Parts: sequence; C-alpha cells; structure tokens
Amino acid sequence: MKYDEAMAMDKAGWERAVEEEHQWMVTNKVWHPIKLSKLPKGTEILTTTWTCKLKLNDRKRAHLNARAYEQVDGIHYDESSINAPMTNDTSVWAIMVLALMAGWIGLMNDAQGTFLKGELHQERNKWQ
Repeated sequence: MKYDEAMAMDKAGWERAVEEEHQWMVTNKVWHPIKLSKLPKGTEILTTTWTCKLKLNDRKRAHLNARAYEQVDGIHYDESSINAPMTNDTSVWAIMVLALMAGWIGLMNDAQGTFLKGELHQERNKWQ
C-alpha cells in the first residue's frame, strides 16, 4: 500500500516500521547522506518513495524504493545490471520436497533487509 494510506490507518505503527527499515539501511551502510549544496551542478538525483506491506503475522514492513520511471537506460543502469540472481518456484519446491523426505523441520522466517550489495561503477544520488 502507499505511504499515505498506511499512515492514515496506524500512524505510530507504520512510523515504527519506516524507522526500523531506515535504521537497518544506516547500520548496513546502504547509502550515506550528502548535503544538496555539496553535489556538483547538473547532478541527477533519483527520488524515492516508501511502500508499506502488512505481513501475514500482522507485522508492518516498509521499503524504500527508487522511482523506476525516472531511471534512464545507459545512465542509471545498463542491460548487464538489471537482472538480479533469483530462484524459481521449481527450485524452491524441489528443496522443500527433499527437506520433507529427509525429515527436516521447516520454520517460517521473515527475512528483513535483504538486498544485493555490489560495487557501483557510477555515482548514484537519491532524494528522499
């Protein structure tokens, strides 16, 4: 759901979710703040938006996303950088079947703060 919709429902709970995500990004050095006055003239800044999701266990999760419609091929990304390594459903199901056959116990885990951390070869600036 959109940030404004979430804040209208339970402002304190969603603000806590946003702060948790923000703190996680600061702790893991996902980005570092730069004053706008320190940026070189002509620097393009990508804006961001918060998206909010209510998980099955009623846990509130907030995610900071770059607005993709502002990104330009060849400037903000190229063909070699847009495909993240992912798994497919067949692989997940196969692993689950093998685990059941081996008698393993499966636990549900809510992975918080997963991201691909790699080297950027171009400078990226974001505006929140």
